[in-house]
Amino acid sequence: MHGQISSDVLGRSAIELKANRQYDLSVDKRTIPRWAATRLLEALSDTPVVVLNGARQVGKSTLVTSLTYPGTKEVVTLDDIATRSAARFDPRAFVQRSVDTLVIDEVQLEPSLFRAIKAEVDRDRRPGRFLITGSSRLLSAPDMADALVGRVEMVELWPFSQDELLGKRSEFIDTAFDAPRKLMQPGTLSRQELVERICVGGFPDALGRSPERKASWFDGYVTTTIERVVREVADIERAAEMPRLMRLCAARTAQELNISNLADEFRVPARTVSGYVAHLATAFLIQLIPAWSTNLSAKVIRRPKLVLLDSGLAAHLIGATSTTVDRPGGPFGQLLETFIISEIRKQLTWAAPRVSIHHFRDRNGVEVDIVLEHPDGRIVGIEVKATSTPRAEDFRGLRYLAQRLGDRFALGILLSAAPDATPFGERLAALPIETLWR
Repeated sequence: MHGQISSDVLGRSAIELKANRQYDLSVDKRTIPRWAATRLLEALSDTPVVVLNGARQVGKSTLVTSLTYPGTKEVVTLDDIATRSAARFDPRAFVQRSVDTLVIDEVQLEPSLFRAIKAEVDRDRRPGRFLITGSSRLLSAPDMADALVGRVEMVELWPFSQDELLGKRSEFIDTAFDAPRKLMQPGTLSRQELVERICVGGFPDALGRSPERKASWFDGYVTTTIERVVREVADIERAAEMPRLMRLCAARTAQELNISNLADEFRVPARTVSGYVAHLATAFLIQLIPAWSTNLSAKVIRRPKLVLLDSGLAAHLIGATSTTVDRPGGPFGQLLETFIISEIRKQLTWAAPRVSIHHFRDRNGVEVDIVLEHPDGRIVGIEVKATSTPRAEDFRGLRYLAQRLGDRFALGILLSAAPDATPFGERLAALPIETLWR
């Protein structure tokens, strides 16, 4: 049923970095390719209900309205008050439309629709009946999970990835597992260009703005997202203080989540802060990267790693700019790791195998920033260093995994600001950061 992709969705992007390193303001961001479109169309071809989940303002509405496929569709948005009132008044009648696909935007605004959708799908299980979007993790909502189990597939949409901005789909994850030699190519990206990409981030509406206008946009984004999304999923006593919690999280991005430490600084009980952090994750404002545990060591630390949704947002919240972030003692290392983890999370959306992402650290100080696990059990470890001069000691954690995992260890990668691709022994290599999107 759903087999074609609109040229508006996958057409080659016109965005390029100019000589002055600014994004081109004249570009229509609706023409930038979204590689998640392929996953959406695959899901619509064999699944009754498809969910496109992601943070506010990452382009969900643009993507679902741009998709082209056989059959008829109707798009309704619950952001419209009259439409939402109609959905609340009679959910069953609201979802009974004479179209092949009903697209419901921001469905979390009316949870009563979940049961109505279930009833309609039970009556007619044709693939592609419903395509729904949400700005919170819909499958974490009990009504959604209970009503649509076995009837739904979820696809996540993130801010623009670097390869989407350049119109070149990356196969970094697939290649790292199956053809690692192809990654051994030098880079051309300067350290300052890398800094600027990190500070810009990937939000469509932040691209191309001047630093002052970008700061205003990010301020409004945090406030409105907390008001409109976080409050939708929870009754938060200190909602007015949530932007401050976001800034505290930004200061800890790419670090293990220590709830007690965070609670002390926020001056709120740890149990309350733990709930607030969960709500921020539900609203996609932060990511919690789980610890990778195996039988390698009994001393594995199991706390998740806290990572902000977008490196540009993180930079803004801690007051870092492209002229200050790389100064001695600056946050370049944290923001670089945030940037890389976010890029990999985006690529996991369209990678062929369902690879999972973790981090690893034990009480002896052995750590690996990113652990990618293939469904067949193979592991790719990735270390992130801000250095422009990789050294053998930077591979300590990767060597630990390689020695203990044996054949399960597919590759160990050190991503750094150095331009060269350099082997550091069997299945170990230092690669330039742009390898991620080449």
